[in-house]
Amino acid sequence: MKRTLLALAASLALHPAMAQVPGVDAFFDAMAITVAPGHQSQFVAGDNLDGYFAGMTQSLGKGEGYVTRAGTLLLDYSSIVDGVANDRAGSREQVLPYGRRVRFPNGATEEMALLSKRHALAMAVTSPRAATLAIAPMLVKAGALRQDGDVVSGPVGSMFVAFAADQPFILGEGLVLRSVQPARSFTVVAAFGASEAEAAQRARQLAASDPIRAEKAARHAALTRSYLATSDAEYNKALNWAKASASMFVVEEFGTGIWAGLPWFRDNWGRDTFIALPGTLLVSGQFDQAKAVLANFARFQNLNRDKEYGRIPNRVSATEKTIYNTVDGTPWMLREALEYIRYTGDKECAAQMYKLAVPYFEGAIANYTDAQGLLSHDSADTWMDARIENRQPWSARGPRAVEIQALWYTALKTGAELAAQAGDATKAREWSALAEKVQRSFLSAFWDGAVMADRLREDGSRDTKVRPNQLMLVSIPFDDFVPPAVQARVTRNAVSELLYPYGIASLSQIDPYFHPRHENPAFHHKDAAYHQGTIWGWNAGFTVTALDKFGYQDLAWPLTQNLGRQILGLGTLGTMSELLDAMPDANGKLKPSGTYAQSWSVAEYARNGYQDYVGFRPDLPANTLAFTPAIPAAWTSFYALLPFGAGEAVEVDFKRQRWTFRLKGATPRTVRFSFLNADKSRSQVSFTLTPAHPATLTLGNRKASLDGRALQVQSAQASYAGVIGKLGFRTPAQYVPAHFPMLRSKDALKGVVERGEYR
Repeated sequence: MKRTLLALAASLALHPAMAQVPGVDAFFDAMAITVAPGHQSQFVAGDNLDGYFAGMTQSLGKGEGYVTRAGTLLLDYSSIVDGVANDRAGSREQVLPYGRRVRFPNGATEEMALLSKRHALAMAVTSPRAATLAIAPMLVKAGALRQDGDVVSGPVGSMFVAFAADQPFILGEGLVLRSVQPARSFTVVAAFGASEAEAAQRARQLAASDPIRAEKAARHAALTRSYLATSDAEYNKALNWAKASASMFVVEEFGTGIWAGLPWFRDNWGRDTFIALPGTLLVSGQFDQAKAVLANFARFQNLNRDKEYGRIPNRVSATEKTIYNTVDGTPWMLREALEYIRYTGDKECAAQMYKLAVPYFEGAIANYTDAQGLLSHDSADTWMDARIENRQPWSARGPRAVEIQALWYTALKTGAELAAQAGDATKAREWSALAEKVQRSFLSAFWDGAVMADRLREDGSRDTKVRPNQLMLVSIPFDDFVPPAVQARVTRNAVSELLYPYGIASLSQIDPYFHPRHENPAFHHKDAAYHQGTIWGWNAGFTVTALDKFGYQDLAWPLTQNLGRQILGLGTLGTMSELLDAMPDANGKLKPSGTYAQSWSVAEYARNGYQDYVGFRPDLPANTLAFTPAIPAAWTSFYALLPFGAGEAVEVDFKRQRWTFRLKGATPRTVRFSFLNADKSRSQVSFTLTPAHPATLTLGNRKASLDGRALQVQSAQASYAGVIGKLGFRTPAQYVPAHFPMLRSKDALKGVVERGEYR
């Protein structure tokens, strides 16, 4: 008995008990963003079909309301106790991923949930004592409503609405649904449909099912399929909001897709979709949806034998024709297809993506590849795509941009891997050989030994504007497209010139084309500044990736913290805007701009947590779970649940230099673990995890042990601290218009472009 107890104690010491994912109520209580009384802020939730609800805290009827492709259907609602309407102004209001929760001074509460994939929302009021409770919805463009037993219904715009409740009610004047008997709680569902019967049936079914509780349970299950809880509670909250916000953009409007942003980018953009996909659907474990997005875009592939042969769309829209004017949409898709396959081991998808790759490469090689193998393109066909009145590009980046070549190389390597899996050795060799040619050509054309060009101009000269695009040489390829020493120099050059504490600028502030503010109508059209200094939230994602690769996570971390504060308290609560002005205002405050909620901004924030800080990147075709962590010094511990495969996951419990793993599934997996040393080099160990048998990895400087047994350690990456040196944030320039050449005259950049002087 004594020996057994000693063995048990030793096992517990080696393998401490794992943390647990919190339950539904605890999870959402921790996520709730509490709004100060009297403070009006926007919040937004999505229905994952074709709509969203945008409301305003501490107010009634001030938000956009429930908006679908049919228009605004329901603006807001009020709750009533014993004939007295509750006043949100001065109440304790909390914003939640599904809607809102409000507590009033009289003890009453109201809660609203937009119901995912239902075209419906639920509105509830509770009272500490039995009272006559009521909900008063505010419809937009409603026709005559009628009551038929337990349902009130009628037309609203081009659709129909039906209201039902969880108990008998009376319909009062002005569309007030009032409980027949005194009650402590009262829930009303508003459901919308193409017919009155459809809306009525949906409203009845939902009202009978405790819809808010069911919605919370469903969202909790989705948001905790993967999970990361660190020693920093504020970061955990921001991370969960980023995941929730990213999931809001996953819709079924044109088949499964990911909207780009709200309110005006409610389309599926090829580039945006696949940049957002890993942070939205892979790190979260939503693999079925990821596969559906890939399959949906594949069906839109252009198979007409024209200049855009083989491309997937730039944009799929409900109101405009499908367009293909993007050079990077298909390479991004192929990259994310391979990443999905590595997460899941999905052989069927691999075969489908190989079939997509064949016409894509045929078209790209025939129409856009130069003698050096580099991929050429129009000056506004990269992500920096703004044009002056749909004519000349504001920020020309043709015909060969730096990140496009990284994507082209990665697409070719991906295609070769897919071809090999499909048994097509000829295509695998052909595409692999072209990738090697691109790799050789790129370095000699773009790199002069000190500075990476952002693009090659038409005349072959190097455009050396300092932009963040060069950092994608680190983040996009699955292997080293350029040597690590060059990646390190690129990281130093871009970060030291462009990175502020709150984001990375799209152009150096000392460049003559720099614009300090996005919307600045006294000086220029907003599109002049769109890619000429304005900060894009998604660019922080690949910046963190680059910093973490080389051991600079303690600079990446305060950037991540700042972005977290933006998610929780700047602009629309719980999400990130498309843009920020490069320069804070006179009071030092950041100014969001562009769309108020942008998919790739929050998706990249979520991806960084799982793929860059924790460093988890599975590769199931190789039966490998790869970890390349970069843990900030501020993290003393974390618990992670990391899904992969078909219902598999690995749990990780981390306490400084001690990693405990527990594999959930039926198949043993090889772990390849690359850890940072004190000098920022990386060492690597490999070991096997067996399901239900926890293992503890203890790390030192260039040494590691598993359950107390020393492991063989190999060098994985040299230190580039000497190349990169000490990095810090750039201090933003003061906003003095005369100090910026583009603000010394009206529409200065437009004149430069139209005179043909843009360099």
